[in-house]
Amino acid sequence: MSQTTTVSEQQKSTRVPKDLRVMVVDPQPNHRSRIKDILRAMEMVGTISERSSPIGLVDILSRNPMDVVLLDRHTGEMDVFEVIQKAREHPAGKAANFILMGEGLTQNHVQKGKTVGVRGYLPKPFDIARLEKVLIQAAPANTFVDESTPEEAARGHMKDTLDKLRQVTVFGGFSDTELVRLLRIARTKNFPAGTKIFAEGDPGDSMYVIVAGKLEIRKIINGQEKVLVYMKPGDCFGEMAIIEQVPRMADAVAVQDCTVIEVHESVVNNNEDVLSLKLVRQIAILLAKKLRKQSS
Repeated sequence: MSQTTTVSEQQKSTRVPKDLRVMVVDPQPNHRSRIKDILRAMEMVGTISERSSPIGLVDILSRNPMDVVLLDRHTGEMDVFEVIQKAREHPAGKAANFILMGEGLTQNHVQKGKTVGVRGYLPKPFDIARLEKVLIQAAPANTFVDESTPEEAARGHMKDTLDKLRQVTVFGGFSDTELVRLLRIARTKNFPAGTKIFAEGDPGDSMYVIVAGKLEIRKIINGQEKVLVYMKPGDCFGEMAIIEQVPRMADAVAVQDCTVIEVHESVVNNNEDVLSLKLVRQIAILLAKKLRKQSS
């Protein structure tokens, strides 16, 4: 029975890999960073390492065995198929399963890959579902466990979390990769009902997006506390303070148990990060809608 058939049967019997040791070999540091961000969010992945070049790959695998190697087809002057063939001729390389990734993968690449034992193909760009599928396809048989384990339930929870975030207006146009990265550089916080998230006069160094619960924006006017805005899941607040770099102009108080995503100003104001620029654009669209609503 072929290995491909075995993996297919394992998928049908709701078995998934666990604690995979994965190496990412990609000459582009930005690509490596994005792939690692996604891998870290997967419960099936236990260990992640990276290389910018396949030079010395066999020696590295001898010292640090891997289950799966994600290898970009662009390897400089080296032929990627020769790299894989030489690696698989060595016991350390034979123990690892290779996934060929890159832009412009063709049927010719697939045919060549079969001759050297490539176990999966990952065209760029890709999303979490595609990477997850190819990892399951390439994972060694001895790494599979029953899908009903708590670890697998947590893996499914991550996908549910991303789907919920995408329903929030400010994150509506974000890909899985971008959302996972945002969750890594932002903070998720829980506030019990009655908790003050921030107070008037506090430094305005973060913005917030409500994931669950409700809150009020309150301000003392003429000696009396008044509710300025009533906010619900999907609403964004605190963004004006980080854009204008001024203290908070009101209090934010949870009226129900709340879960919020806190995004620090350093994330929003990083002009060299594509994710930050996209977030700023989404905030600008949100502010424009608020202004139109107020003036109507």
